[in-house]
Amino acid sequence: MKIFIYQFLFILFSVRSCAQVSTPVNINEAINYFEDNWSQKEKYDFKNKSEETSVSELHFTTGLWIRNNWIRGKDNDLVKYFDSIGINNPDDISSIILTSLHRKLNDREIKLNDQVKYYHDYWKSITERNNKSKEKAVEIYSDREIGDTVVILYPIDISDNEKNAVIYEDNKDWIFDSKKDLKLTGIITKKFFINNDRNVFFELKITSLNQNNVAVLGQKIEIGKKYDFHLDKLIFE
Repeated sequence: MKIFIYQFLFILFSVRSCAQVSTPVNINEAINYFEDNWSQKEKYDFKNKSEETSVSELHFTTGLWIRNNWIRGKDNDLVKYFDSIGINNPDDISSIILTSLHRKLNDREIKLNDQVKYYHDYWKSITERNNKSKEKAVEIYSDREIGDTVVILYPIDISDNEKNAVIYEDNKDWIFDSKKDLKLTGIITKKFFINNDRNVFFELKITSLNQNNVAVLGQKIEIGKKYDFHLDKLIFE
């Protein structure tokens, strides 16, 4: 309840401040804005939690306000400033501002270069992983022919009390468990791509499922029917 009240106060702060704020031009002005406009209690509560907790708790309140009022759809000096250091994702920008604020309030160096490097490395790893996944999908697409039988393995999520086969962005640590995961077998009835030859699909006629009453990415799957499967990030047996 205390967390809810705290976050609600930040939403009220965001609404109150929206009309009066002038957009800062760099990280220092962004930090100064909150130092000047937050109450002593707001600053005290923010600085006296761990950095990770403080920044994550405000991601959808003050962080959202930063993104909506200073970043998204804007062509201002702050956006250009972050673009000049290679940061253009709104979530990354708001997190850097809040992280830097937390560090300054606690008399620590903001270490902006280290924060920037963290996001550069993060997105580089995502890009590399996505490229490898697309290359693997194209390889499978090229190796299989219409009429071939394929077996696809999915982890199953039951968080909403229904079985839903999902795709993890990074499957390297996932191990298939036949007792709780989905093993889907189908015959390729069509091969196609959309927009470019790296965005590849199979149409499959489902021949067997090891789990009953399961959906794949929210779509109910039935034996004997045909469905389209985007090959990117799929795990084939």
